[in-house]
Amino acid sequence: MKIFFLVLVLGMSSLEAYAWGERGHDSVTRVAARLLAEHEDPATASWGKLLASREHMLAHISNVPDIVWRRLGPDVDALNAPSHYIDIEYILPAGAKPEAAKLPSDFKAYQQQIEQNCQRRDTCAPGASLKEKIQKTGHAPFRIEQFTTEMSRALTQLKQLEKNPKASLEEKNKWMDQALLYAGLLSHFIGDLANPHHTTVDYDGWLSEQGGLHSYFETELLDAQDLGLEQIVLEDARRHKPARALFSQAGGDPLRMSWVLAQNSHAQKDDLHSLDRRYSLLTKSQKESRVRATRRAPQEVAGKFRDLLIVRLAVGADALAEFWRMAWVKAGQPDVSFYRSNSYPVQPDFIPLTYDVAPKLGH
Repeated sequence: MKIFFLVLVLGMSSLEAYAWGERGHDSVTRVAARLLAEHEDPATASWGKLLASREHMLAHISNVPDIVWRRLGPDVDALNAPSHYIDIEYILPAGAKPEAAKLPSDFKAYQQQIEQNCQRRDTCAPGASLKEKIQKTGHAPFRIEQFTTEMSRALTQLKQLEKNPKASLEEKNKWMDQALLYAGLLSHFIGDLANPHHTTVDYDGWLSEQGGLHSYFETELLDAQDLGLEQIVLEDARRHKPARALFSQAGGDPLRMSWVLAQNSHAQKDDLHSLDRRYSLLTKSQKESRVRATRRAPQEVAGKFRDLLIVRLAVGADALAEFWRMAWVKAGQPDVSFYRSNSYPVQPDFIPLTYDVAPKLGH
């Protein structure tokens, strides 16, 4: 009965849920670049200063998966959309706390945990096949792992060219351009996982009769904030270093770091829903008829959500700075002082997934 209830309530697929509006992704990216540019290690700060010098380009790229790639048709959307979230409840037993240590260590384990949940028949992802269940569950941590790896590989190629005195500036710029493309795309998916609604089955509030909360929080309330918000996010991240504290036990593993970030976001879901019920909700949503809740104008209650927005954006920015730092360190800390380029990928091609979301296994 519980499985049927979830399918009914979630009639509008998680595929329709994309995270943060343009301002959110822009903020996470630019704050992350500023954080890395003032890193206490001078060499790391030099790497950060290069990123900060291209922060507006990186911020543009960070919005590509929601805008450019979203217009590429249903086949691309079926691959792209689920990479923006992870519904943790579908890979853990009912009522289990989403501790990072219990979350999958690779994509095979992830598939197995989805199937095990369905065998228990308590939090089974909707779908007739494993492919459909994967699509409903989402796979953002694996997309983050992919882009972190690809960014580090591009920087490794750059490091190799340091050993070749005949390497041309054109060739060096090519690899740096590639690394920056991955850096911008990586920002998007890390920003997504900093949003509580991108870690849960109840991604839009329908299970709590708060349907429509997703875009209200991530776009409307955020856009209603004053122009000083980003500076406050920077100051908060600078002061608390929230993601560095979270990642201290992750051992530099991008997948484990992604699960830690998802776990941290998931823990704030109830706080978000509580704020909505207390300050903005006027009438509850009706799940049977898919009538959304009505709410106060975001400008009226923006201040009530401001602290939570600041915390989630600060966590996302600090996490992104750490991923960027880690990718550069794993590549051998290449010297980037040579870089001069006019490259600006306005509409980069969709980058295929490197993990299999269409397994031949299934029910």
